[in-house]
Amino acid sequence: MEITKSTSTPARRTEWSLALLGGLKHQGEFEARERTVHVAAVGGAKLDHTDAELPAGPTHLVKAALVGGAELAYPEGASAEVDAFSVFGGVDLTVPAGTTVEVSGFSLLGGRSKGIAGEPGGPVVKVRSYSLVGGVKVRQGR
Repeated sequence: MEITKSTSTPARRTEWSLALLGGLKHQGEFEARERTVHVAAVGGAKLDHTDAELPAGPTHLVKAALVGGAELAYPEGASAEVDAFSVFGGVDLTVPAGTTVEVSGFSLLGGRSKGIAGEPGGPVVKVRSYSLVGGVKVRQGR
């Protein structure tokens, strides 16, 4: 019996950001990772993927902070999954027209935007947000 490693699928590329105080910020032209994980006591995540080089599949953001939210923007055709946990802080999301946004989770004190129905078969952004104070705000951009 011969055991070989499959090279058909590349290893998942993950960016880790760990901070006691400090946020994560990416904007402009950069190579987006398949998965971004940001964990901080105090600090949010601001990711603007509109000019980024995106991976072939969806991008994944996992954010956990006591204080700090997530501000995200996606270009046309991008799919993403967002998992956010905050004691104080919410999720502010901007997507282009035609993008489906599915929102789930809960907030003890804070509002939650309803999802947006996009084009059938089009890009999907899934947001799961859990916070004590802070909600989810979804906007359609360009």
